[in-house]
Amino acid sequence: MVSTMLFCRSLLSLLVICVAGCTRGDTEHGFTISNVGLQHEYRRLHVSVSQDLRFSREAVDALQHGVPLMLSMDMELRESSTLTLLADDSKLFEIRYLPLSQHYQLIALDSGESRTFPRLRHAVSQLASLKLAFETGPLAPGEYEFRTRMRLVHSSLPAPMHLPALMSAQWQHDSEWSTWPFEISA
Repeated sequence: MVSTMLFCRSLLSLLVICVAGCTRGDTEHGFTISNVGLQHEYRRLHVSVSQDLRFSREAVDALQHGVPLMLSMDMELRESSTLTLLADDSKLFEIRYLPLSQHYQLIALDSGESRTFPRLRHAVSQLASLKLAFETGPLAPGEYEFRTRMRLVHSSLPAPMHLPALMSAQWQHDSEWSTWPFEISA
């Protein structure tokens, strides 16, 4: 009985320490989409995205200790009047630290293309200005909305990091959905 009570107290103390560590606020990190350019072509949109990506100290520390960070650029096309979802897609990117060369690797997971950079800021600046193709299928003339966001994919983190990443403000990097209206004329 006494050992069970001591175990419960120890567990409760550990939980309090973890929660206290997870609630520290830091507003110097996060993702923000500042501009989206759209050009319609038959069955496709050419999308250019400008964004500001800032990682928290905890995310950078995890990266430098061998934890790759996966980012997802989520995109949706909706009809303006009904908000009916017409198409959606996600482009995945991964940033890794390569300790032997002390460089950072940025991988576009959809194409497998990778580039290596001497500094994390160089890899991040590559993601700050993206040019993507978004398949739409045939679109009738009318008004549409393109929505996008950039987010850190928590499920790609190692299992022991899932709960702290979900609860900690230091792991909340996701941008808000950004909506950009456009029109296709006849």
